[in-house]
Amino acid sequence: MRILVKIGSALISRGNRINYTWLESKVKEIADLYKQGHEIILVSSGAVAAGMEIENLSVRPAGTLKIQLLSGEGQIKLMKYYKDYFKEHNILIAQVLLTHHNFANRDEERTIKVIMEAYLRQGTIPIVNENDVVNKEELEYKRIFTDNDILAALVSIRLKVDLLLILTDVDGLHMGDPKQNSDVDLIEEVEVIDRRIKTVASKETNPLGLGGMHSKVKAAEMVTEQGIEAIVANGHFPISDILSHRVKRTVFKAAIRSAR
Repeated sequence: MRILVKIGSALISRGNRINYTWLESKVKEIADLYKQGHEIILVSSGAVAAGMEIENLSVRPAGTLKIQLLSGEGQIKLMKYYKDYFKEHNILIAQVLLTHHNFANRDEERTIKVIMEAYLRQGTIPIVNENDVVNKEELEYKRIFTDNDILAALVSIRLKVDLLLILTDVDGLHMGDPKQNSDVDLIEEVEVIDRRIKTVASKETNPLGLGGMHSKVKAAEMVTEQGIEAIVANGHFPISDILSHRVKRTVFKAAIRSAR
């Protein structure tokens, strides 16, 4: 099975630092999937947080240029840890930095697919992140990829994955904000992403929106329309427990089944 795992900033960073203990344990879980014969693609946030760690900053800067500088510095540090952690499991990785422009140009889009398919064939795990250094539009809050959720969906569709697994810091899509009210119900299965689901996840009704649940539901809508199942789950749980439904999660059912 081909699985794209998306790791958001709420998990990989702890304040202005990378959560290396969590990251190392998650790499082991992903390595276990790989050794079971699954093809893995990883979309990871965290470059800016790593840059803040390098410069010992406690508050995320507001200026676009400074964030771009932090991203460039931090991406090296972040990938070094990914490289070292995966090396412990004898797995090679490759860095793939993308912007929304790459998906607006057919030649570039085709090149991305060819390269990433080649990595998968040779057993290398491609680790994708948004290229914040050049993607000025995102940093100026037009939010093209909304914390990499939409980027993960776009890559999932182009590479025809079987499952998009979005790891976040809540158990899935709730009827309200679980961080404010622990009694809100979790929606465990979504057959159709209709107006009700979109309303629950909207930026107006759910404070987790904009890089939170709103963009995750949008990403799920994009992939399920292409026959790809999506799961939004709590990344503090083991991936094996999430996939085997030993913990609660939200599953977005694929509308159709597309052939690779």
